[in-house]
Amino acid sequence: MTPKKIDQIGCIDIGSNAIKYKQFRIIADDNLSYSKELETYKRIPIRLGTDAFRKGKIRKKTINKLTESLKDLVSSLDSKKVKLIGGFATSAMRSASNGSEVCQHLNAKLNLNIHLLSGDQEAQLLNDLSNSFPADGSYLFVDVGGGSTELFYKNSSNVMFKSLNLGAVRIYLEKDHLSEWQDLEAFLASLGHIKNIIGVGGNVRSLISIINDDINNSVSKKSLNACLLSLVKLSKKEKIENYNFSSDRADIIESAGKIFLRIMDILDKASLRAAPWSICDALVQKYINENYANSGVNDFSSSEKAYFTEIQNL
Repeated sequence: MTPKKIDQIGCIDIGSNAIKYKQFRIIADDNLSYSKELETYKRIPIRLGTDAFRKGKIRKKTINKLTESLKDLVSSLDSKKVKLIGGFATSAMRSASNGSEVCQHLNAKLNLNIHLLSGDQEAQLLNDLSNSFPADGSYLFVDVGGGSTELFYKNSSNVMFKSLNLGAVRIYLEKDHLSEWQDLEAFLASLGHIKNIIGVGGNVRSLISIINDDINNSVSKKSLNACLLSLVKLSKKEKIENYNFSSDRADIIESAGKIFLRIMDILDKASLRAAPWSICDALVQKYINENYANSGVNDFSSSEKAYFTEIQNL
């Protein structure tokens, strides 16, 4: 029997370099096993990190642009029969003095439930993405964003996670600090024998796509270093033309690569792979696990419901 498509759920990620939206279809098979299928992906290039890391707050004109962009996004969902929409804001909002107020403004204006995630909450979401990998202590999950880097590690008896104020936009704007790099090195030194680094985010996928024809293949430290040395010789225009990068990817890609390269310098036996998912996937997967697989379809009693709003109320 063909798997039954039951609900659509959308998730918004308000990051430091861009706003990302993912829309998933929830699938049920004959055994009431639930999974998700990506239906829509949108990326809105609003770089909140420029305000947050340079000015210390999100400027009024940026708030207006963000509000209008999200209003357009939400209004476009009416015809798609999306049941729930929710999301979160991360490093730029955490760093901005008015980040909490901006999230409250968006929620009131658009009737959303955008949560301002702490760094630890963001790092812990990687646990839901790690569940499809062996918990044998050989994997490190690394999410390099515009403003922060989250790391997650687990083995059969231990779980470790860390959020650092190191990100591609921060480094590009020269707003990273030596203490954060030292904290990164200390965390990595505390791990076991890592063989596999699973990179999360568009930057690592872009880097690996330059090195490999197949983005699913892993790359070595030597290959990554060679890639970064070639990129640094190109102008922003050349990177856009040669690799079809978006404008806001082209200027920060090497900065993201520096973080991965530093990690591979320390974990010198590990190779790097790109994950096909993001923390939007993780949040929706948590929702599926707690509201479909365990509690039955349409039971919205879980704490994860707090991240979502039923679409008919929008």
